[in-house]
Amino acid sequence: MLFRDSKELSVEISKIFREIDSLPKINCSKCGATYRGEEKNFVCSNCKEQEKQKREEQNRKNYQIQTLLNLSNIPIRYEDAKFEPKTETQQIVSRYFMENFTQKSLKQSTDILLFGSIGTGKTYISCAFAIKLINQKQNSIRYITEYDLLSLYFEKEYQEFKNFRDAQILILDEIGKRVLADWQRIQLEELLSSRYNDMLPTVYITNLEQNEFRRFLGNRLADRLRENQIKRFVFDGESLRGGIS
Repeated sequence: MLFRDSKELSVEISKIFREIDSLPKINCSKCGATYRGEEKNFVCSNCKEQEKQKREEQNRKNYQIQTLLNLSNIPIRYEDAKFEPKTETQQIVSRYFMENFTQKSLKQSTDILLFGSIGTGKTYISCAFAIKLINQKQNSIRYITEYDLLSLYFEKEYQEFKNFRDAQILILDEIGKRVLADWQRIQLEELLSSRYNDMLPTVYITNLEQNEFRRFLGNRLADRLRENQIKRFVFDGESLRGGIS
């Protein structure tokens, strides 16, 4: 459209503004900002962009959680474990797990020793907490038995052995179940010493009594755990597993 003079152009512009002013005023259903000419319950572009960023961030978080769960090595039997303590001991341990690993930095966290009777829930509550913490804080937590850990070294799976050694939190189960050869004891001592020096907390699980566990570790490692103010919990009582009928 061509205009003959500036006056005619000015009139046309004024007309356009009047038409805009006549459009209904609608608020964004998310942020409440007022826009003209939009349909009811519309979402403004700013809110759409924010929602997109939130979805992308949640997708990244979900991917990270799933990756950490896949790497955690939690046994299939415990992969659906719920952090719902069933006994008084489990309740006390659960509270300490939360206090120790969520209310302070990992460098300030203590090692934990769970020892005592077979079938009293030591492994279950530890794996349940690992799952909860991965979902809540996306920490690198790895579970492994002493036998499987040393088998990695024996089979020359050195990188995987190192991955367990360097995990932010290591759950080491079935400690002292077998008599160790000299090379096994050396590698176990080196791994635990490395974690001690790097201030990486470890959860120790054993069916040994406390004094037996100390003798198994040896004085040097036992003294380091005491220096780190290791927290000890004894699990006693009857097995929580169903009996054979």
